[in-house]
Formats: sequence, C-alpha cells, structure tokens
Amino acid sequence: MQPNIAKSALRNFHFIGLLLSAKFILSTQRYEILAMITIFISVMVIFMLFRTSLHFRETECEGFISYWKAFRYIFLIYLFASVVMLIVMVIYTSLIDTQFLSYQLDFTMKAYENLNISIDNNTQKAMQIIYTPIPFAMLNIFASALFGAFLALIMAFFVRKEPNNLFDQQ
Repeated sequence: MQPNIAKSALRNFHFIGLLLSAKFILSTQRYEILAMITIFISVMVIFMLFRTSLHFRETECEGFISYWKAFRYIFLIYLFASVVMLIVMVIYTSLIDTQFLSYQLDFTMKAYENLNISIDNNTQKAMQIIYTPIPFAMLNIFASALFGAFLALIMAFFVRKEPNNLFDQQ
C-alpha cells in the first residue's frame, strides 16, 4: 500500500496549526508570562510533529518509512499548519490589533538606532511596506517554511525506519 503523503498531511495538520496560531497570538501580548508560554508551545509543536510522524509511519506506511518520505511528510504538515497561522496572523493584524505592526516597526527602528545603524529613506519605506498585514504574513510563511524544512531534516532522521536496517535487527 502506497500512502498519499499530501492527503495524510492535510488530515493531520490542524492541531499543529492551532498551536502555531496560539503561539503567534501569545507572542503579541505585552505580558512576559504569556510570552514565556510560547516556549512551551514550541516544544509541544515539535513533540506533536514527532508523534504525528510516528503514527503516519506505523498506520499508513506499514511500519517503515524512508528518510525523504518522512521529511516530505513533516515538512508538509508544518507548511499546512503555517498557512493556518498565516490566516490568523492576517486577521489579528488587520482586524483585532491594528497597531501591532506599527509597534513592531517602531521597536525595530529603535533597535537600529541603538546600534547606530543608519537607515536611508528607501530602506525605511521598504520596512514600512513589510510591516503591513499581508507582506508581514508572507514573510512569516517563508520563514516558517524554512524552519519547517530545518525541523524536517532533523526529525526525519528519528522517524525513518527502513525494513533492512541493521540497527533494528535483534
């Protein structure tokens, strides 16, 4: 039986998408304790990715999965979950807390100022464009895709299980 990785990933990304969305919303708050919870959510996302991948291997791959198939599955789940986060991010920054991105831009500009890095007008205009809801969300989904690929590279090593692996024989 050949599993369909994309269909399985589409069936299993929802919980991780909710976790990533909660992580984003909590990270926007100005209370340190809520921001600290995001660390716990990050660990929980990694754990859930691992458990979901093992479940995929055992139920849909008959107990065996190659490294690259595990990589594709983990990457797709994280990518689909990031799309859920993107939707929440756009709704949050354009409807709920419309000042969030301007606060982020001000914070970034002050950081450059404190580091004595001069910014010309073109760079400042580009940053003002980036710190609007849609470009900000697109930049974040690109970053999430890179992070998802990084996670998948590492996690696929632990999820993979080849039928003729010398380490699995007893």
